[in-house]
Amino acid sequence: MKVSELQEKFIGELDKLLPEWKFVKRERHFKLKREDVVWFFHISFINHESDFDAVGNVAVEYLSGKERVCIIGAELGNIEGSGQTRFPVSSLNEATSSSRCIYDLFVKVGQPFLLKFSNPNEVVSTLKRGGKEAMQISPLINQHETQINRLCQEYSIGMQQAATPEKFQEKHIDTHN
Repeated sequence: MKVSELQEKFIGELDKLLPEWKFVKRERHFKLKREDVVWFFHISFINHESDFDAVGNVAVEYLSGKERVCIIGAELGNIEGSGQTRFPVSSLNEATSSSRCIYDLFVKVGQPFLLKFSNPNEVVSTLKRGGKEAMQISPLINQHETQINRLCQEYSIGMQQAATPEKFQEKHIDTHN
């Protein structure tokens, strides 16, 4: 069986498990609009000659009208604390069982992540604290200050407490190598 056929089966099975979500084939993600945020459940495929591994990522996108304010996200296994988690698919049966396994992990760690980080105050405080969790939700440290300031401005979050460049670097850059 072709890898592309196994991938279609895998996505088809996930689609059945996520009836409220819209699958965007071109982006290979499931999308759900929630009030002033959009939730994403993105599926990546690591292709091999006759099979593939699936990886799940979740993200919360903050919008102002149609303009992106901020997007944060993480891979399901990293949220769980086990590192990247791959779901192997080499047959139709595995497409069904692996789609169920990735869905179960999504329910266990992905949905709580989406709920937690749909609160802009939570995103701002996490990014301000810095450290492992901040790097998990937004791995590009050079974007943290901008993300904090944009969220603070959009949601009127304690602007006086927004990160200054000096405080930001002190909290987020480890100079003790």
